[in-house]
Amino acid sequence: MTSSTCLYLDTNILILLKEVQGPEQEGLVAFLTACRMFGNIPFTSTLTYSELLVKPLANGNRDLIETYESWMGGGYWLQNVPLSPEVLLTASLIRAGSRKTKLPDAIHLASAIFAGCSTFLSADTGLSDIDELIHPLRGKLPIKPLKVLRPDVETLSSLTASLSS
Repeated sequence: MTSSTCLYLDTNILILLKEVQGPEQEGLVAFLTACRMFGNIPFTSTLTYSELLVKPLANGNRDLIETYESWMGGGYWLQNVPLSPEVLLTASLIRAGSRKTKLPDAIHLASAIFAGCSTFLSADTGLSDIDELIHPLRGKLPIKPLKVLRPDVETLSSLTASLSS
């Protein structure tokens, strides 16, 4: 990964960042710090905020509600991909090619593709790389291949190191 590589963060990565203590969380903090330092601001979908808020709203966790609501504006450390007809069409193509992919996951993958990302960071082991998408009427779509990576310590360390190369 170079500093110009576009990166997408799945909802579970943001939950890991805020709610889970451990070496993966520490690696993620180091990686996101390096992203900011090298001007590589990751993307996420506006759908992410709805997913992030469900549990804190149900539990009345004011601290998490405030944190996640403050992230909704994106800004200096996170860019938002809005839901659009193009993203939803791409999500439909992803689901048509893999019916086991749930709609929210397909929307995240489609958002990453629409943002031009080449790397998708997710703890979801059911997601896989997307090399191409073929629309039955329009043919092969001009997309950048999307590599799905897991947030283990080794991967996060490698991603962090690659930002400076």
